[in-house]
Amino acid sequence: MNIMILGPAGSGKSLLTGEFGKYLLSEGYSVSLMNLDPGCTYLPYECDYDIRREFTIWELMEREGLGPNGAMMRAMEELSKIRIPIPRADFNLMDTPGQLEIFVFHESGPKVAGSIGNLIGIFLIDATIGTDDMPAAYLYSLAARYRLGVEMITVVNKIDLLDEGEAKRLRDYLLNPASQMRVINPRGLLSDIYIPLSELLQRIIPAQRIPMVSAKTGTGFDELLSIVYEVKCACGDLT
Repeated sequence: MNIMILGPAGSGKSLLTGEFGKYLLSEGYSVSLMNLDPGCTYLPYECDYDIRREFTIWELMEREGLGPNGAMMRAMEELSKIRIPIPRADFNLMDTPGQLEIFVFHESGPKVAGSIGNLIGIFLIDATIGTDDMPAAYLYSLAARYRLGVEMITVVNKIDLLDEGEAKRLRDYLLNPASQMRVINPRGLLSDIYIPLSELLQRIIPAQRIPMVSAKTGTGFDELLSIVYEVKCACGDLT
């Protein structure tokens, strides 16, 4: 099974790739770890495939006289041309570029995703953003799912950084998004946007289990693996 790890910069993609890989190994699965980020400087795991062996952001900057953003755009073009070798493992975990918006909304993202069979995505949301910003983060995950055209599991990461009360509020919100409407009172034009979006999320979020995990401690990995399998089951029931 091929799993693409997605999420905004700082959401913990690389750490989750490495630690979830260790967890899967401990459960008796064969695992391959793959890095598709040509701009990363450090990885907390040893790669079986590393796009930086093909090219890096710094090589493109020097060779073509580009700035960091221009080089990242060029890197995405190069990435979409490469035939990524898929190892024969039970799980292939694919770490993706830190600049998620360039990968997802550039034409390279859908091309890369479309070239990989048996693919699902894991979209990470940083738990420390709190419930106020959770609707925006969840909508970002929906946009990534739509743009890449893959089944997506939304995961709240870094739960270890929340105290018990914060964790409970976040868990309650994920079970019942309507509860947050009593806390947030947006005014003016913002209310015109927030209220219909909140109503949409009240229909979408409870329909799918959203595991709360910690890539650092391994909390929630059992549930995450269970949901990974549920995505691929015939019924497709994630509730």
